[in-house]
Amino acid sequence: MRSTAAASLLLVALAAATAAAAAPAPPRPVPPGALERSVVRIVNYAQRPDWSLPWQAGTVRESSGSGVVIEGGLILTNAHVVSDPRLLLVFLHDDPNPHPAKVEEVAHDCDLALVRPDDPDLLRAVPPIPIGGLPELGSLVDTYGYPLGGSRVSLTRGVVSRLESGVYIHSGADRHVIGQTDAAINPGNSGGPVLQDGKIVGIAFQAADGLENVGYFIPTEVVRRFLRDVSDGTYDGYPELGARTSGMENPAARRRAGMRDDETGARVNAVYPGSSADGLLFPGDVLLSISGSPIANDGSVDLDGQRVPFGLVSDRVQVGESVELGVLRQGQRIRVSVPLRFFEPALASANRYDVAPRYFVYAGLLFMPLDLELLETAGENWAASADRGLVYEFVIRPMEDPAAMSRERVVLVRRLDDPVNAELSWYRNELVDRVNGKKIEKLQDLVDAIESNRGPYQVIEFQNFGRFGVLDRERSDRANQGILERYGVSKDRRL
Repeated sequence: MRSTAAASLLLVALAAATAAAAAPAPPRPVPPGALERSVVRIVNYAQRPDWSLPWQAGTVRESSGSGVVIEGGLILTNAHVVSDPRLLLVFLHDDPNPHPAKVEEVAHDCDLALVRPDDPDLLRAVPPIPIGGLPELGSLVDTYGYPLGGSRVSLTRGVVSRLESGVYIHSGADRHVIGQTDAAINPGNSGGPVLQDGKIVGIAFQAADGLENVGYFIPTEVVRRFLRDVSDGTYDGYPELGARTSGMENPAARRRAGMRDDETGARVNAVYPGSSADGLLFPGDVLLSISGSPIANDGSVDLDGQRVPFGLVSDRVQVGESVELGVLRQGQRIRVSVPLRFFEPALASANRYDVAPRYFVYAGLLFMPLDLELLETAGENWAASADRGLVYEFVIRPMEDPAAMSRERVVLVRRLDDPVNAELSWYRNELVDRVNGKKIEKLQDLVDAIESNRGPYQVIEFQNFGRFGVLDRERSDRANQGILERYGVSKDRRL
């Protein structure tokens, strides 16, 4: 939890940004010629962990991005600009001096962050830029930032060409509203403001691969939601409904479900255990509406004139709040109120930042949870180059068995060669099913099964093809520390 003082300052920023706040003070205008003073350059000396050798820290790399000063002495920027920081520096307009700063709040699922300079007076003379609304299609916007790490602020002008849902590549798994403009957005522009009439209407965050003069920005709808979320000093994240659905375009399927000619909707195919929908929705339900918006047969809704997947309606809801669903269930039309919560198992499907990989090494065998970062050690095109069994387990298994999403699947990743493990037949990229007869559903289960064993052998059963491995327990216990020292493993675990 953040301090009371920090939370109070965040509430000030929120009040300036949210039109719904009680009796809001009018935003202080920033003269057009002074806008660039409110745009800062951010330099991040970042150190990403190495998932292939999880006990080692990665190389420290320097990168730069942009940010914009908002109310409360804070800088709004992208999460990817300030991820995994070891040293964070802020450079003000026309000021060559670096100023240390810290990440106040970060949201990797929507690629936004708040940064606070160490010097509480640094931004006192810098005018904060107020947050506006959604820009209209076809309207002009100005993108400010420091592209390619330059020391002078840059301005590009373009037209807002599209507002739709899209994947945020920072997490690689989250889909939110996204804005498109033909204003050039280059490396270093990330985190800079997209302005219209002296107000923030978006935050620049990614370019379009293979397209020139096409860039994307995070609309203020997402920015406002982030500021509301962190106003209590804690970021709770986006809630998930947790139901997998398919469209009802087929007329025969609609008639079979008992839908009227004037009804449209999406069919629930599966519900993930432990999710918001668990126990409230069921396979075979047809979702007719969400929060009063009719769901089309392709699973979309009309949201402020834009047709988007119905799940994006929950983007406007905070964790702990509810959505109301119109449901057709076994011929009955009912209303179901679903309190939404964060679905932690989904984190395994996203890129991870600001955390170190979890692992356990015993007798030279390296065990890790199966997640996206582990698969990406096989390369950028991991879906084709990673072990096929692991890709199948990661991508396909949760579709076949929704309960698999809630289990932490453990992988024997590799071995550090030693006489005690040299005769193992299977030792790379094997999914662990049982250890010493105990079912393994998370990494801690494996650790407990090995360390509590007093029998003569450590027996590891794998999920595929009945494979197994056997270690001499006493020999393995004696060899363990020497193996760690030989291969430079400082600790045998990070759980």
